[in-house]
Amino acid sequence: MNRRLMLMIALIGLAAQFGVMGHMIIRRELTLRRGRVCRFLTAPVDPYDAFRGRYVALGSAESNSALCDREYARGARIYAVVGEGTNGLSVIERLVPRPDAEAVCIRTRVVSCWPEYRQHPASTNGAARRGRSPGAGTVPTGNYHVRYARPFDRFYMDEKLAPEAEKAYLEASRRGRQEGVVVVRVWRGLAVIEDLELGGRPIRDVARGRF
Repeated sequence: MNRRLMLMIALIGLAAQFGVMGHMIIRRELTLRRGRVCRFLTAPVDPYDAFRGRYVALGSAESNSALCDREYARGARIYAVVGEGTNGLSVIERLVPRPDAEAVCIRTRVVSCWPEYRQHPASTNGAARRGRSPGAGTVPTGNYHVRYARPFDRFYMDEKLAPEAEKAYLEASRRGRQEGVVVVRVWRGLAVIEDLELGGRPIRDVARGRF
């Protein structure tokens, strides 16, 4: 293989890489401009895991699992349908195998899936009550517990503001009344974090106010 051909192959490879990166950047910007605004309540996280360099590790106030009427393979693409909760917050209502044109959907993947079992009326088997492992006296319900990957779990911010933001975030957690709300834009299955609020204020403003 001569040098000219090797150079052409290398250039084609670089062009493909930049093309993929460019497509991802464009989709992200379009999502921030055109996406539906969704607001999810965060949950306290382990103080040692809250900040990793330049990003905040976000917990969720709701479980990342749901009961479905079909089985999914691990790693399978799945869509989380967003619905309206209370106080203007959003919740994940259900999981579907393909996007619903009339709903706001977030693309994610299946982490694990296992059948649901119920206790047979004549049995008092403990495993059946837990609904995870089959045992004597259990029967399948035909439904499956599906755990999915959290579509947004990191919020990146400026390194200079991160230390003060960390203090504010952890203080709120220690008070036992975590008020973190992650603001997300959703467009064509893609979810992009727009902001993180603490006590109704952008966390960047909270951090600046602590200097």
